[in-house]
Amino acid sequence: MAQRRDGVRWSRVILVAVVLAVINVPYVLHEWALHRASTEGVLVTATVVGVGRAGDDADIAFRLPASVDAGQTVRRVKVIGSVGVEAARTKQLEVRVLKGHPSVFHVDGQVRSHTALYVVLFADLFVAGMLLLSWRLGGRIRRPTLVGIAVEDVRGGEEGSLLDKQDDGTYLVNGQVASTGPSSLLLSLRDRDVEVHLRDHENPIAVGERATVRVQLVG
Repeated sequence: MAQRRDGVRWSRVILVAVVLAVINVPYVLHEWALHRASTEGVLVTATVVGVGRAGDDADIAFRLPASVDAGQTVRRVKVIGSVGVEAARTKQLEVRVLKGHPSVFHVDGQVRSHTALYVVLFADLFVAGMLLLSWRLGGRIRRPTLVGIAVEDVRGGEEGSLLDKQDDGTYLVNGQVASTGPSSLLLSLRDRDVEVHLRDHENPIAVGERATVRVQLVG
């Protein structure tokens, strides 16, 4: 039976872990692949097809040898100015390529962009901020009120909150009595309220005390 209680919400913990993994794992794998290319990549001589200026640096367009890149895709790399000058003169560029992955390469003098790192860090901080906000606000972030019809008398409850689906389709609700009426009461759970219509059932529990009742949810 699915239960919702005060304390650690493991579903939220798992969700946060999955989100952080989706954000960080691709970046980490990409950086690891680039590291492998620079340390154990196959050294080849690429053909330079164009060199452009990028401030004090140079933007080089090149093709890898067909032996490592059958598609002969034109690739680009930003390098320091002196490397660009040499590439423009010789029309060649020494490149280390990760075996089997021509899109993963390293060039001596390469100028790396940190944009991807900044995006990942911003996303991590955003997730951390939302998690902190949710923790700080706690029960003040409330979901829509549920409406249920009691199928038994209300009885004394326990500490914590509970919205537990039973085998017969009814729900066992445990929470604090927020208010009462002639034929209804409002139970306050951790993140939402449940309005219970008593019909012919009794409610001996006073406002502020904890109560448990089994209901049929209708909204």
